Amino acid sequence: MRCLVLTGISKDVLEDLVRRHIKTIELRSAHNIATAMRAEVGDCVFLTSAKTFDVDRGTLGIIAHVTGKEIYSHSLMFSTPTLIQESEMTVVRLKLEVRGVGRVVRVYNTGILDTTEAEVVEVSYFDAR
Repeated sequence: MRCLVLTGISKDVLEDLVRRHIKTIELRSAHNIATAMRAEVGDCVFLTSAKTFDVDRGTLGIIAHVTGKEIYSHSLMFSTPTLIQESEMTVVRLKLEVRGVGRVVRVYNTGILDTTEAEVVEVSYFDAR
C-alpha cells in the first residue's frame, strides 16, 4: 500500500503508539509538516525512527491510519528596548490508529520540503526474510 512517510520519530513514541498509550502525535519538523499537511482522515501513514534520507527499501516502521488532524500555529514574541523579534511555528497534530508493522518496498519524493511517500508492505513476525 502507498503511505505518507513520517521520519525521525523517536523509538519511545513509536513504542507508545504500539502499546496505545498515546494516539496523537505532534509534528514540528519541516519535512514532517510538509508530509502531514497533505494527510487527510483515512490516509495511511508510515512512521519510522530513520532519518528522511536513510529511508530506503527494507526500512521498518509502523503503519497507521489517520483518524483526525489539527493544524495550529504558535507565535512567540521577544522584545527589548532596542529589538523586537517575532517567530511563528506551525504544528500538525495527527490522531492515529495503529494497524501493524511495515517494511518499505519503494520510496517516492525524498526532497527536503517534499511530501515523502513509500510503497509499504505489512510485516508479520512469522514472515521469513
